[in-house]
Amino acid sequence: MAEYSQTHVVPTEGLPAWAGPDGSAAPAANLDPGLDVMLIELRADWAHVRCSNGWEAWVDGRRLVVLAPAPTTAPTSAPPPPAAAASPPQAAPPPSAPPTQPGPPSAAWGAPGAAAPPPGVPRPTAGFQIGAGPIVALVGGLLYFIASWLSWLHFEFKGTSSITQSFSAYDIPAHFLLDSRSDSGGLSLGIVIAFFGFACLAAAVLSATNRRLGLLSLIAGGAALLVVVLFLVQTRYIIDALGPTFDTSYFSVLRFGVYIALLGAIGSIVGGILTLVQKRS
Repeated sequence: MAEYSQTHVVPTEGLPAWAGPDGSAAPAANLDPGLDVMLIELRADWAHVRCSNGWEAWVDGRRLVVLAPAPTTAPTSAPPPPAAAASPPQAAPPPSAPPTQPGPPSAAWGAPGAAAPPPGVPRPTAGFQIGAGPIVALVGGLLYFIASWLSWLHFEFKGTSSITQSFSAYDIPAHFLLDSRSDSGGLSLGIVIAFFGFACLAAAVLSATNRRLGLLSLIAGGAALLVVVLFLVQTRYIIDALGPTFDTSYFSVLRFGVYIALLGAIGSIVGGILTLVQKRS
């Protein structure tokens, strides 16, 4: 290892340090302002430096301050005759700043290679960053929530007199999802649909703050899709039970609410997948 010789100084705002020349990784530490370092290697905008305590790291070489050369004194001439006045003593050079240990990692800085922001402009920090995934999940959750107020079933019986009747999700009991033949009351299907719609919306908002939370949109959308699938199965059972006297087709019985809810559940699932795979800038 070469003997340590100070060549540069850390700027007044400090300097983040990485274990290697890879700006996609988080900084390993933050060098204190005024810390003297020794330049070992330059690689594009990266600088490989060593501190006085032997610790080495990679930093943004563009921001290092080159150490000014130490002042030199002119050679003194022969002493003057006793009658001549003595020359004033030379001023001693100012002491250099004592070496300090690298501090803990600080807030995220821009990686070398990226254009530095103008003075006074704050650097970007992690926070609420909405992307394509959360937007798709938000639209899916909103569609699913709206579907609870739409018509889900429409029956038309023809005979001596024609009878038609439509049902919204709030007109259908929630236990219909498991037993279409039961006529007992209880919680309405509309409340279940509204609940899962709100869950999809909340999951989409949370995933916008942390892309790993896209898993919540995936789970909420999957549960919402299961509700629609169970509804479609039980509706099929009802039509089969009515027999040949009921000549309306299966898809004629289903109304817009079912299709909107199905589209919303799929949108929430797709939004969750996009959130998990997308990369933050």
